[in-house]
Amino acid sequence: MGEGAYRFVDFLESAGQKLWQILPLDPTGYENSPYSSPSAFAGNCLLISPAELAEEGLISSIKQLPSGRVDFSRVINLKRELLDSARMTFLSDSAGKENREFEDFCDENSYWLEEFAFFTALKGHFQGVPWYTWPESIAFRRPAALREYRDRFSGEIETAKFRQFLFSRQWQNLRKYANRRGIKIIGDIPIFVNQDSADVWANRHLFLLDDKGWRTVLSGVPPSRDGVSQIWDMPLYDWKAMKEDGYEWWKERFAAILKEVDIIRLDHFSGFYAFWHIKVGAETSAEGEWARGPGAELFREVEKELGDLPIIAEALEPAIKKEANALLNELGYPGIRVLQHGFRGGRRNPHLPENYPDECVAYPGTHDDNTILGWYRSRSPKTKRLVRDYLEIPGGRSVNWQIIRVMEESCADTVLIQLQDILGLGGGARMNRPGTYSGQWEWRYDREMLTGGMSARLLELTRESGR
Repeated sequence: MGEGAYRFVDFLESAGQKLWQILPLDPTGYENSPYSSPSAFAGNCLLISPAELAEEGLISSIKQLPSGRVDFSRVINLKRELLDSARMTFLSDSAGKENREFEDFCDENSYWLEEFAFFTALKGHFQGVPWYTWPESIAFRRPAALREYRDRFSGEIETAKFRQFLFSRQWQNLRKYANRRGIKIIGDIPIFVNQDSADVWANRHLFLLDDKGWRTVLSGVPPSRDGVSQIWDMPLYDWKAMKEDGYEWWKERFAAILKEVDIIRLDHFSGFYAFWHIKVGAETSAEGEWARGPGAELFREVEKELGDLPIIAEALEPAIKKEANALLNELGYPGIRVLQHGFRGGRRNPHLPENYPDECVAYPGTHDDNTILGWYRSRSPKTKRLVRDYLEIPGGRSVNWQIIRVMEESCADTVLIQLQDILGLGGGARMNRPGTYSGQWEWRYDREMLTGGMSARLLELTRESGR
């Protein structure tokens, strides 16, 4: 969240762009995924800028890391060292306004921060093992154990709070900078949280778990058309229990993200119509069945408290597409279309630009898809011809810009393009491959990639397409 992020906002402004969509800001979890987080509320402290800490006088030196891809193990160790140093400086030097700012942050966010900071301290003490393997007294939150451990690790708890304070302060400054330049930020709510999370540990009754903390059903999706099976490590919600307390956890979750972003992309929206329940011990995700979700009732309850929700809904599960779209229409949220999904099943495929409704958000591809060039180059000669003929483009080296132009000229109300596609990068810059783990979520760009010529080209296309 340092200078590079501010210069990226400058690039967006100069290119005439109005929206910046980001991946979830939650801490990354299993295999560094932001969609399997240890908290639905906390911020990812790996994003904190050491340079800004140095400018504030909280640290004295900055160590550089290699560019190109994120080396998570090195970043985690480095940031932990720097943030601990910043905490010590803050304790010795802070007074007055800055200290009150920290205290105000803790008070305003106590509804999630207290449990998250406590959970983080305990995870450190138990060397990172899952909470359901901790001693039973603290794993299952016996009152005496909670008091004992809170007193014992009060310093570590305050350290975790301080890191969240630094994250929030840097993020809010960056968001304000973007908003002042007419750019709204689209944030992301992952539909699930990790089983080994502060949310599940503190609210076991809201999830489908047994009395030992183990999942009674597994989450995932039915196998895809190409046979990819996905069984996820996240627990499913107990919607009956959530309904009984008025969906309070979801109200708090929506309220929290609306403090951070302007528009919400709601991941796996189809799940609010129905979740795929996979039996424990299943070898593939085929061993499951659909179970109804809360439907419109959850959103109506949240809207009673927070007002209209600025939601973009990802509803791409093909098995319940009709039902999920009906729920979307009932709630009035725009769904998404993905061009890369359009070249199968004939001309009626909803992901082809000619079939876009006006009120939709269209992408050439999302973080779960290949880049435009990576996707196009991996197609068969027959499919490449189909793409070129349908989109009326000549192909060749600039096929990414030709496809971006088609998207910009479509009737879709909103079009979002991955940065990798603006940069013209191939499959090596892909962010995530669903169903695989090692090496995902690591791509990053260098500031030098964003040239004035690229900005001018995007601005010209934006103006020509009336966007």
